[in-house]
Amino acid sequence: MTELVARWNVIAAVWCDRIWAVLWQSTLLAVVVAVLAALALRRSSPALRYWVWSILAVKLLVMPFWTFAAPFPNVPFAVPMQGARLVHDLAPVETADLPKVPDVASQPTGDKTAEAPAVAPQAAALPSLWNQVTWQSWMLLGWTAIVFGQCARIFWQHRSLNRLLLQTRPADDELAGLVRETARRLGLRQPPRTVLTDQDCSPFVCGIRRPTLVLPGNLLTALSASELTQVLLHELAHIRRLDLVWGWIGEGLRVVYFFHPAAHWISYRLRLERELACDSIAMSLSEQGPAEYAATLVNVISHSSAPSVFKTSAVSAGLRGDSP
Repeated sequence: MTELVARWNVIAAVWCDRIWAVLWQSTLLAVVVAVLAALALRRSSPALRYWVWSILAVKLLVMPFWTFAAPFPNVPFAVPMQGARLVHDLAPVETADLPKVPDVASQPTGDKTAEAPAVAPQAAALPSLWNQVTWQSWMLLGWTAIVFGQCARIFWQHRSLNRLLLQTRPADDELAGLVRETARRLGLRQPPRTVLTDQDCSPFVCGIRRPTLVLPGNLLTALSASELTQVLLHELAHIRRLDLVWGWIGEGLRVVYFFHPAAHWISYRLRLERELACDSIAMSLSEQGPAEYAATLVNVISHSSAPSVFKTSAVSAGLRGDSP
């Protein structure tokens, strides 16, 4: 058990050192990309800005395996690990370095007073198992527990989404025909399955292998034909852009780097640019101006108060359909 704790301490020390490098390097990269997006890419398309932020998110996810060993001075809790130290810590302990313990069995049985003083001090000198665990090991254990908790949250939201889908009903022929026509305008090979729900939620699409469009039933009566077309264009634009797949990048970023403000900022920018890109597609294909499209969004939001479980950007690739 002592050898297992020692190995875990070495792994945790390397992990802390690598995480610290990821923290300050990713923060620097996020600032550079934010300045680039605000100045050079301000008038570019939202799709281009989305891919710039996506590249940064992917870089952050792979950064623990691809981090430059650039030193950061005067950091009290940075623990640089050298190869020699790793070899030394992982090497088996030589028996010659251990203190000699008298062989109790070889001593005369009648001499009881000689046995106790020889063994008791050696046993008292052995440190307890808890005292051998370093603070880096405790941090790694805490990070692991929270990541598992985040995965459990996503699984619970996945179950909630499945329960909602089981309570839906298929769309009628008129609505299904409108969805097929909208999918054709977007260049989709196959239209998504369209269902209606009685839940008070925003329209959204979900599913990777078989995309499903979920529409609240009360929203259909509140929207005009042109407004409904704009909503369908926006939702199906998520499918055309493969947001149902790429949306997991931002979600994985928030799970792994739940403690990192820059990761949450990058995830927010991904969601924002994704929605703006879908808005741009919907406006261009519906031939409506920004004022008419904004009025449609206000109408949609005023008739739906989506539960928080359905606002997650990538739970079973379920995505919000309303603009942020």
